[in-house]
Amino acid sequence: MKALVALFFAVALALAARGADEVAPPSVQTDDRLHFGSITVYSENDKYFAGTDEHYTNGFKLSALSTDLRSFTDASVPAPVRGISRLLGSLVPPDKPYKLGLSLGQNIYTPQNTSVATPDPADRPYAAWLYLGVAFQIYHPPAAAGDVARLDVFEVTAGVVGPAALGEQTQNTVHSLIGVAHAHGWSHQLHNEPGLNLVYERQYRFSTADARVGWGADFIPHAGLSLGNVATFANAGGEVRAGYCLPADFGSNLIRPSGDSNALVRQPFCLFLFAAVDGRAVARDITLDGNTFEDSASVDKRPVVADLYAGLGFGTRRWQFTYAQAYRTKEFYGQTDRSVFGSISVSFFY
Repeated sequence: MKALVALFFAVALALAARGADEVAPPSVQTDDRLHFGSITVYSENDKYFAGTDEHYTNGFKLSALSTDLRSFTDASVPAPVRGISRLLGSLVPPDKPYKLGLSLGQNIYTPQNTSVATPDPADRPYAAWLYLGVAFQIYHPPAAAGDVARLDVFEVTAGVVGPAALGEQTQNTVHSLIGVAHAHGWSHQLHNEPGLNLVYERQYRFSTADARVGWGADFIPHAGLSLGNVATFANAGGEVRAGYCLPADFGSNLIRPSGDSNALVRQPFCLFLFAAVDGRAVARDITLDGNTFEDSASVDKRPVVADLYAGLGFGTRRWQFTYAQAYRTKEFYGQTDRSVFGSISVSFFY
């Protein structure tokens, strides 16, 4: 895992090369264009304007998403990056921008009552998921005014569930720092198990005429599929946002696979409100079903789960901040409270 984390940062730094606009060909250069892409930090917690400490209790994700990799194939780019760009470029039509994304994250789950050493067997098990993700994005820009933009995302996430995911250490260290009692049932968490998920999602963006340069609105529907021993589901949903100089990305997402996007040319200032939903038909969720190959704590999951969230975003050419308040429907039979948590994201573009 340490080697994979080192690789994540090494590749992120190596990708610092000249970029291209998502619509214009790489040969067209502007002073406003991002040379690298974006780095985003996500933080989700049920303490953010919810005040609880249960179920999905904390999430963290650090992601880097490149600029259009068509501009990474000339001799000025380091040879390893140039090779990756050319290899990926062979998989897409020559006129379509494509990007590479890397992510490192951790999700933590606990039962409702964390003050007892022996958790309620009818409540959610203690679990943590520590992972690395590699995403490949193919962008289909609108050919003319009024056309629909499309993004296809392929992502592989690999990591570990169990004590090696460091959920106990993360949660109780933070609790010590903020003066909150420790969770006492982590000795009953899921066993160590490597995890692998393959994810595909397609997203569209319908926009009003002046959405990028003035007041306007976007509608961004999506649908996808995840296969793996950690999470197997089909999902669909959409986002509506409205405001001033909306970024040419694909919305403001919670922590989830295929959720990252960036706009390579940004306005000096943007401001917007958004509301979204993501529904999932769930065949497997290891944090509820328990370990795949060993006996472990588990509960009877619900087959359909939905996230509903709304929030505010604003940004500049270099920065963007979003905050969303999220509501997650009940995930297992016997769950007494629906999950409510806040989601913060901060992005840096360069």
